[in-house]
Amino acid sequence: MNRLKAALPTLGLAMLAFAGVVAVLATGPLASSPDALLAALFGHGPPDAELALALRGPRLLAALTCGAALAGAGAGFQILFRNPLAAPDLLGVSSGAGLGAALALLLGAGTALVQSSAFVGGLAAGGLALGCAALTRSGDGRLALILCGVVAGALASAGLGLVVIVAEPYSQLPTITYWLLGSFTRATLAEGLFALAPVCLGAAILLWLGFRLDVLSLGDEQARSLGLPARPLRLTALAAAALMTSAAVALTGIVGWIGLLAPHAARLIVGERAGRLIPASMAIGALFALVIDRLSTGFGPAEIPVGLLSAAIGAPAFLFLFIATSRRS
Repeated sequence: MNRLKAALPTLGLAMLAFAGVVAVLATGPLASSPDALLAALFGHGPPDAELALALRGPRLLAALTCGAALAGAGAGFQILFRNPLAAPDLLGVSSGAGLGAALALLLGAGTALVQSSAFVGGLAAGGLALGCAALTRSGDGRLALILCGVVAGALASAGLGLVVIVAEPYSQLPTITYWLLGSFTRATLAEGLFALAPVCLGAAILLWLGFRLDVLSLGDEQARSLGLPARPLRLTALAAAALMTSAAVALTGIVGWIGLLAPHAARLIVGERAGRLIPASMAIGALFALVIDRLSTGFGPAEIPVGLLSAAIGAPAFLFLFIATSRRS
């Protein structure tokens, strides 16, 4: 009974995100009723509902996947580093994914290869940061990871700047810039499902770690005193968070602030425990991604990149949450 009571806020957030999906599909130029959408999901709905799912379904899947992945990874980073400013790009994963995609676009690759290159680039940057941190003998493992992540991100950003300089200014450069600003429109259903697999794997690892993350947030000495291998567990959690971030950036481009904002909002609702904070953050992140996706098409015929909207909305929202949290403390 106590577990069910503790899970009610997270279940409520998940239902709210699901209601957001239904609201998006039930409004707009391809609006359909919920019962028609449910029938179309099983292949027995009216043609207009099936068309709405075919055209808007991949975009919604990309938004949900990206928002949940970045928020879950951000919550994991904030728990591990005991730092409310920790974000999914802490290990340079987003910069590495951007470099991989830019290189593929520079070579004229197709969409699938661009996303694969972004995924590999993000994992490579995260792996570089984790590998360098593992080679250090620093007493504070968190500090070593942060410093190595800064170095990996700086190297990836330098490479990305070089690609931008080399790119042809009238064809390649606008394509690279548009990709880096983030968008949910270019994802197909197959690409969304392909990205969903590593996101689910990373989330499952973080949720499986559960209370171990809470212990790790207290420090290595406390973890070892309880018989937990602090360093391997931390590297496993960071690898899972990096996997989620790489998949999200490869699918939609660089969309900031979700991984920083959603965990703060979830913390006000469900508290600090990892088993509750991570799924609640993922639900809020998915809902936030739906909101900015809807707003991106609501200001005229030209779509506003979701990366710009996430910063424009996320920055003041984060400031509000920070002030509210500080006053409550």
